[in-house]
Amino acid sequence: MTKATMLCKWMVLRGLLVFALFLAGCAVNATSARKAPRVMPGQSLVSVYFSTTGVSTERISFELDEVSILMGDLWIELPAEKLKIDRQQVQGRQLLLGLGAFPAGDCSRVRFKLKEIRVGGNAGPGLEDQLIELPLSRVVSFAGNDSTCLFIDWHLIPPIPGEVRFTPRFSVRGQELPLGRDLAYVVCDDIDTLYMVRTDVNFVVAALGLPGPLGELAIDENRKRLYVLSTGERAILVFDSTNAQKLDRIPLSIAVNPRHLALAEDGTAAFVTDAATNRILRIDLFSGIVAMQTTVGFRPERVIYFDDGSHRLAVSSPTAQRVFILNADTLVLLKEIPAGNEVDSMLFWNDQFYVAERGGNSVVAFDHRSGRELSRVTVGFEPSYLIGVDHKIFVSNYQDNSISIFHAGQNTSVRRIPVDSGPYAMAVSDRRRLLYLANRESSSLTIVDLSSERVKAVVPLGGRPFAIGILD
Repeated sequence: MTKATMLCKWMVLRGLLVFALFLAGCAVNATSARKAPRVMPGQSLVSVYFSTTGVSTERISFELDEVSILMGDLWIELPAEKLKIDRQQVQGRQLLLGLGAFPAGDCSRVRFKLKEIRVGGNAGPGLEDQLIELPLSRVVSFAGNDSTCLFIDWHLIPPIPGEVRFTPRFSVRGQELPLGRDLAYVVCDDIDTLYMVRTDVNFVVAALGLPGPLGELAIDENRKRLYVLSTGERAILVFDSTNAQKLDRIPLSIAVNPRHLALAEDGTAAFVTDAATNRILRIDLFSGIVAMQTTVGFRPERVIYFDDGSHRLAVSSPTAQRVFILNADTLVLLKEIPAGNEVDSMLFWNDQFYVAERGGNSVVAFDHRSGRELSRVTVGFEPSYLIGVDHKIFVSNYQDNSISIFHAGQNTSVRRIPVDSGPYAMAVSDRRRLLYLANRESSSLTIVDLSSERVKAVVPLGGRPFAIGILD
């Protein structure tokens, strides 16, 4: 066998292996993705969560099934599969029981069945099934075209001497919009929902339905403002980030498909790309008007604001395989950088400019003034988002179900963290030293402890997370 023949066979086998890995990744994602329910106009989307309070050492397990919500005098079942609950595994965690579309109106009670109840582990005696019916702590009104949450709490207590039967202690409550700080805001664009997650306990605490489809969000911590881009409304929705109260709506009538958003560092301006018209818009956030616009590249997508001594924007164009550097004050084009295959996320960190090449499975550092390539780091399959923490760069690898970590200024990845499927956007809680990662294909958040670089918790969501913002 000649060397040429052997090389040819090796290349064919390598190609088949890569294709097989791709198909395997697709298969995992397809089975783990949560399908969004069909929501009719005027209906409310309801996420039902389950968690524990208190502490117990008893070994108790059961199947929780047939969750229903009383609307008026009609019981409506929540679309959900039965869930195996084991006290040892769920204590201190939050589970999503299901997500369903319900008619607008008052909800007063929730019921569910407990099956296969066992006390004392698998070897313990099985008990009879129990039907649990609970009144809400207060009646909850489901508003049409909205999203909300219900929470079922299992109250754990130490074993009571002489009590041999399992005594169910549950309660159910509606959501209350959180006040103050320690919040992660998460946009799920497939269900037009904004979830709020408490970063001190990493539990979902509330949800809001917004007119969609939704795009990215941004938070101004100094002014306590939350900005959510609504692609469907062609507008920026403005909220008080401390209480989630809507304050304003900034129309973007000249845009067709606004999807990506960035804020100026001082919070005076927002920047929005519109791939349909090849435009980037500069919005004055005090007056609420589009103050400036220009065309840039072909189908511009992601945009970031950075300061290298002057105010700058970077805009990626995956179709054109270019990154464009602009003056953020005037939108004048300063530099066009050829940036490889399917350029995606960008990051300016420790005086270096990084670009994720999604099609090249690499992160490239450029001199953004000259456009010269400085270094290239091979990461996982389809790097989709970059974020900097201290002297490190974190990269979410969409098809690799992992985070790659490398030191800024170095050319090799030094660590890989396995996560749920479809890792995408990221945000950091500086106060808590936690990294929040949106897993689009598994409808969840992965929380990574930045000190140990280990997964601390996973938070289930009702939809596919697209963007995250942190209010510390």
